Amino acid sequence: MADELITAGSNLSAIVPEVWSSRFYEVLKADLVFRSLLSTDYQGDISDLGDRVNVAQFPEFDEGDELAEDARQDASAITVTSQQLVINKRVVKDFIVTKKATLQSLPHMDKLRELAVYAILKKIERTIIETIVPNSANAIGYNSGTTLALADILAAKELLDAANVGAGDRSMVIGSAAINDLFNITGFMSSDFVSAGSPLSSGQAPSSLLGFVPQFTTLVGTVSFFMHKSFMTIASQEGMTVEEFNLGAEGVRAARLNLGTLYGLKQLDGVRVVSIT
Repeated sequence: MADELITAGSNLSAIVPEVWSSRFYEVLKADLVFRSLLSTDYQGDISDLGDRVNVAQFPEFDEGDELAEDARQDASAITVTSQQLVINKRVVKDFIVTKKATLQSLPHMDKLRELAVYAILKKIERTIIETIVPNSANAIGYNSGTTLALADILAAKELLDAANVGAGDRSMVIGSAAINDLFNITGFMSSDFVSAGSPLSSGQAPSSLLGFVPQFTTLVGTVSFFMHKSFMTIASQEGMTVEEFNLGAEGVRAARLNLGTLYGLKQLDGVRVVSIT
């Protein structure tokens, strides 16, 4: 008679213990960068009451005139315009966990809450991207396919420079292909030009390129954005709220968590932003 083997997979399967790690395997999430790059100058104006902020803008006077000693000068006038920042966007994410699941599973509420907050912030990020509409002259194409080259960045810089957009608070937001295209631009990677660090060793873009602070997110796809902070403003009237409700009164043995925020978003100027597609 042949030997019979006692195996873990069959004979001892009933007594082989299973262990669940308390560490969760993290899902890969896109970086959310736009929110921190926008102006929040009008945040305080809606902190108490009201759902809209009227933002006034004074245009320039015409250039001054040379005046002869015995001449009379006519007075000049300008017309003030305004735009409205409306607090009208509520983004929410809710979930329900049964009491049994809470009692019998690993601690999970913090992780679920974290993912719900991320879902809300990701929706805001997509809304910001969809709201960006540069002036027609500032919506340009790549010089070659969808490869970001030095000439493309210089073209964006020239458009902003020509419009007298301030040199400070400029950012560039690019996708995965474009961020890696930067490493083919010799001047950007050379130690002769990089003030600190070694981009080719670290794989990280320099902290500043032609006056732009590089930011990376996969949410922009192959579109590259170059902008000044003041081109768009965002304000929250209600910060991120987390409310927990016991559903026992409805006969459901469960807890419901409602998360949400109320905010407004307004592009103020299409000249202060450039898109390359």
